[in-house]
Amino acid sequence: MFAENHYIPIVRWRRGEQKALEFLDSQLKSNMTPLIEIPPIPWDFENGIPKKTIDEHLSNIGAQVKVSWNYNGPVFIDAYQVCNEDDEIMSNGQHPLSFIINEMHAQNIVAIPVTGSNRGPNYQNAIKSIIQEYNNGYCLRLEEVDFDDIEQIVNSTKLFFNVKLENVDIILDYKYINPNHTSRMTRLVSGSISAIPELKKWRTLTFCATAFPENLGEIQTGTDGSIPRAEWIIYKKLLKSSLERYPSFGDYIISNPEYSEIDPRFMQMAASIRYTADDEFLIFRGYSIKSKKYNGWGQALDITKRIVSHQKYSGNQYSYGDEYIYNCSIGKESTGNPETWRRVGTNHHLTLAAKELSNLHVVSTVHLS
Repeated sequence: MFAENHYIPIVRWRRGEQKALEFLDSQLKSNMTPLIEIPPIPWDFENGIPKKTIDEHLSNIGAQVKVSWNYNGPVFIDAYQVCNEDDEIMSNGQHPLSFIINEMHAQNIVAIPVTGSNRGPNYQNAIKSIIQEYNNGYCLRLEEVDFDDIEQIVNSTKLFFNVKLENVDIILDYKYINPNHTSRMTRLVSGSISAIPELKKWRTLTFCATAFPENLGEIQTGTDGSIPRAEWIIYKKLLKSSLERYPSFGDYIISNPEYSEIDPRFMQMAASIRYTADDEFLIFRGYSIKSKKYNGWGQALDITKRIVSHQKYSGNQYSYGDEYIYNCSIGKESTGNPETWRRVGTNHHLTLAAKELSNLHVVSTVHLS
C-alpha cells in the first residue's frame, strides 16, 4: 500500500485540524494517509452532561472528511474514543464506527477501520461487519503493552477477522515518548518490530509516537522554548539500523495523545503558538488570555513577529500556515483564537513532515540496497 517514506498523521477530528488538512497542498496528500481519530463528545461542565448526543457529534462526518481530505487516497478511522465503554449506539441502532464508515463510503472515500486489543466485543463485531461489506481490510493499532503477548494478540485477531495479512495494516503506537530516552526507545522499537509475527506479510507497517507534552508548563510564559522531536529522531535512527522491514512514520502532529478537557470556567490559558522545525517543536509563549494587560489573543501579533524573525521560520510561501503567520505579523490577518493557531500550526507541521519524508526516500533506498 505504501513504503517507508509515507506519512500517517493522527488527526483529531476538530475544526482546527479539519481546516489544516483542507488547506494542505494537494500534492503532499499523495504521500500521506491520515488516521482520523474521532474525539470524545464534549462535556457540559455547568450541567454535568454531554454537550451533544452521539448522533449530533457525528453529524455530517462523511461530508466533513470529503471537504477536508479532498483526495482519492484512503483514510484510517479510529472511533475508540467515542466507543470506549462499548455500549454507545446511534439512534438508528447502528454502531458509531459502522455509521462513520458508511458515511465515508457514501462520499466515495475508502475508509479503513482501526482496531486494537483494548476494543470491546461490540466494536470488534462492527469492524468484522465493515470488513465483510467493503472488503478493504483493517488496521491493527498496537501499543507498547501489547508486545508482552504479541503472538497471542496477532493470532486471535487473525482468527476473529479472518483476513489475509496482506490486507491488514499495523501501526505501532508508542503514544508519548520522553525526549530524554530516545536511544533506549530506538532499541525498544527496533526489538518490537522484529517481534511481530510474519513481519513481511502485513500490508503496511508504521511507527508512531510523539514527544509533545500534555501541557507547556516547562516553558515559561512570555518566552520562547523548544522540545526535542524525539519521535522523528527515533525514526531516522530506525532507518539506519538493521531491520527485516522498515516502517513508515506517524505522529500526533502538535498534540499530546491524551484527551483532557478542562472546565473553561476555571481554565488558565496563556497565548502560545506551536511551530515545528526539523528535530524540535518551537514553542512561542505569551501571557494569560484572560488578562486585560496583555490584550488576550491580541498577543499573537507580537508572537508571530518573533516567529518570522526566528532563524528556523520556513518563509511565508512554505505553507498556508506560514503565510498566515507572516500576514498576522504585519497586521493583515486576525490574531485569532486557539482554533486559529491549532489550524496554522497543524498545517505547517503536516507540510514539513510530508516534505521531510519525501527527502528521506533516497537515503532509505540506498540503505536498503
